[in-house]
Amino acid sequence: MTTHHRPDERYENVLAELLPRLAEERPLPADRGLRSAGLDSMAVVELLVRLEEAYQVAIPDEELGPEAFETVGSLWEVVARQLDQAAPH
Repeated sequence: MTTHHRPDERYENVLAELLPRLAEERPLPADRGLRSAGLDSMAVVELLVRLEEAYQVAIPDEELGPEAFETVGSLWEVVARQLDQAAPH
């Protein structure tokens, strides 16, 4: 279970910097499609690098199926799981 339920401003900033179509949609709706916002295979790599740097986490490959990149919310869930695992228990 994730404790980081909602995307924070840092997450929205990373997405908006890489996907300018999202810049005017703040706060970002969880069901907003990332592909329709301009996410392509090259942007996926850059997005992952930026999120890992921003949150100081390493997202394992097994978390990175196509479903992870469907929406703002689905990608946040991947990040939030890593934050939860990194948090002291």
